[in-house]
Amino acid sequence: MDIRITGASQNTLRHIDLTLPGGKLIALMGPSGSGKSTLAYDTLFAESRRRFLDCLSPGARRLLARPEKPRVESIEGLPPALCLEQNQPAGRSRTVLGSLTEALDYLRILYAAIGTPHDPATGEVLTRLSPEEIAARLERLPEGTRLTLLAPLADSFGRDAESDILMLRKLGYLRVRVDGDIRDLDELEAAPPKPGQDCELVVDRIVCRAGVESRLADSVQAALRICADELRALVQEPDAEPQLRRFHTRYRNESTGFTLPDLTPGLFSHFSPHGACPECEGLGTVEGRGGAPALCPACKGMRLNPAALAVTLDFAGRECNLGAFCNLTVEQNRRMLDELTIPAAYRDSLQTACGELRSRLDCLMQLGLGYLSLSRAANTLSGGELQRARLAGQIGGGLSGVLYILDEPTIGLHPRETDMLITALKRLRDKGNTILVVEHDPQLLQAADWLVEMGPGSGADGGRIMAQGTYRQFLENADSPTGAWLAGRKSMAQAEPRDTEACRWATLSHAKARNLKDIEFRFPLGAFTCLSGPGGSGKSTLVHECLLPAFKAGRLAGAQDISRAVVVDQSPLGTSPRSTPATAVGLLDVLRPLYASLPLSRQRGYKPARFSLNVRGGRCERCTGTGMLQVDMNFLADLYTECDACHGARYNRETLEVTWRGKSIAQALAQTVDEALEFFAAIPNAAALLRALHDLGLGYLPLDRSVTTLSGGEAQRIKLAAHLAKANPKRGSKPGEHLLFILDEPSTGLHFAELDLLMRAVFRLRAAGHTILCIEHNQDILSRADWLVELGPAAGENGGAITYAGVPKA
Repeated sequence: MDIRITGASQNTLRHIDLTLPGGKLIALMGPSGSGKSTLAYDTLFAESRRRFLDCLSPGARRLLARPEKPRVESIEGLPPALCLEQNQPAGRSRTVLGSLTEALDYLRILYAAIGTPHDPATGEVLTRLSPEEIAARLERLPEGTRLTLLAPLADSFGRDAESDILMLRKLGYLRVRVDGDIRDLDELEAAPPKPGQDCELVVDRIVCRAGVESRLADSVQAALRICADELRALVQEPDAEPQLRRFHTRYRNESTGFTLPDLTPGLFSHFSPHGACPECEGLGTVEGRGGAPALCPACKGMRLNPAALAVTLDFAGRECNLGAFCNLTVEQNRRMLDELTIPAAYRDSLQTACGELRSRLDCLMQLGLGYLSLSRAANTLSGGELQRARLAGQIGGGLSGVLYILDEPTIGLHPRETDMLITALKRLRDKGNTILVVEHDPQLLQAADWLVEMGPGSGADGGRIMAQGTYRQFLENADSPTGAWLAGRKSMAQAEPRDTEACRWATLSHAKARNLKDIEFRFPLGAFTCLSGPGGSGKSTLVHECLLPAFKAGRLAGAQDISRAVVVDQSPLGTSPRSTPATAVGLLDVLRPLYASLPLSRQRGYKPARFSLNVRGGRCERCTGTGMLQVDMNFLADLYTECDACHGARYNRETLEVTWRGKSIAQALAQTVDEALEFFAAIPNAAALLRALHDLGLGYLPLDRSVTTLSGGEAQRIKLAAHLAKANPKRGSKPGEHLLFILDEPSTGLHFAELDLLMRAVFRLRAAGHTILCIEHNQDILSRADWLVELGPAAGENGGAITYAGVPKA
């Protein structure tokens, strides 16, 4: 069934009508801020979630904050929606790749069913007996052997002798063995056992001969109903002294007395108190020096307790506990799974668990995540890795009739990995689901069944449906801005490439961290170098764990003229809700002295700090400069409402009375970048910063927007804008200063037109004499590099080598 949207006007949407075909792979594209996320998340997903909550009982709904209905007249045919986000769990987390994909659930079943337990202290294999095995052992005793079957009683037996003896009489028993002496219940009533005495219930007395097998089996079962863990038998073979033999139904080391709990899936869960390491409570880390997290010394980061880690599976003669298995790569896990030794009695019952586990491991590999380990913490994954891991879990889950919403799933993917992602998305679609992806990657756009373009611009200039149809229709659509890029009628900025032979070079020797194969990495100075390769091939390791430390330590040969390295990545600009794009680029450093110099400020004695949100004085103290009030919802997520004192302005009333050109500092910062560029045109330093933001396609962005709500791509461009403005001669940049810019996937989340703006910015940095090193997969960007280095040939242990170094091939 198609999804029919009528009159959507949430945020910047312009009362749009749209029909999305059901059961198809749909790509939603357009410039940043054009309304894509508003349509996908704030309208479709929000309405689906609201309808789900409406289906709950009134009692359940009272416990939940009721979401507002999106501003839309109607949405027909909307199925249940799942949003596969890129947001990471905050702080320390128990969530790992294996739990995201449910692979750990099936591994726990395998370890509980066929795991071999060991004594954690000695490593000895532990054994246990089933009731049938105990009966069979007793049946094999010589004929004429006298057996007294005993069930150990609890240490508390005899404290309330009258009640305990009455209970045994009701069960039909007559005798108890106390410290080796068999006594009738009548005797015990007169002289109850003392604390500390060993008490055993006499269950049956049998002479071994033909025909007693059924009685013996029944008596064994009866004894184990009294004490499930242990059965004792007083055995007197013909012409021999009686011997006490013990039979344990739990795993036990007879020499040390160590007993292992029953093997259940819960024992192998670091989310459960039964399985989690008691030292780190399943987190794998403990608080180290200065509060920094450190590897747990008890579990060595494996998150499980010693009992769980003492259970192994047999992989063709290789014994491996769950922690060690999960520390291997997914590719290694998949190979080992084919070598798993499964006892014949369990093959049929474990067939489903093994099949589900294989499916999830295969899917992770198809999505280019085979280099990761199942123990990898979710909060250490990149946004793209996290989203693909969630996708792998959904593909294995078997749901149908669902609307899946994904944001830029191709982030960080090599072209051949994008092909595998497309295959996985089509598998999910073919199960009867509708897939909606916010995406700009040409490979995925070409593979989509239906394309929707929003625009034409950002913010107030966006919110419209520009075009929709098949990929071929877009190529022929003269009214589609994206179609012009896809068809080649528009292309990204070109610049004369640097002659790398005339450049000086920087050289990093013997790079061998993680999977790097002791490589030598060279790149030209004053040029634009791109580093590409499959995910997990070692790109980030090379740059962040080898190159940057070597540069800081003065061990990067040929880099003596580089004054400093600037990392421009997609990490958040800050965690404080007081941080905004204006503070991130340094605009407030310009505006605070401006407002402090105004007549009213001088009359009142206001200093620049008066206009800071981080110190007392000028900010609103009701909300401490955030503009929002936090409402504690107890066990639910906190709720945020507009501050009732400043009404979101962040500053107090006296500070807001100071105006420049009719606007207070709060009103000035409430403008978008483009509006502020015109407003502050007469202030050169402010205009330079705003121009840099505008040139990177961020003109739609409000200057007072909290940085905690920015996408990774927006955060990265804001960082780049700050340095572009500093490189402007009009701002007095240091003459001759040579910077090394490290860009990490700068194309993420960018439309073709925004990629063009990005390349123009890169060329300006290069023209200013700086060196740019860019980790990237976008083919249009790679083709414009002065020097291209590719790592590979694959991921993980199969990567870490330089497979190409030279000018980009035509």
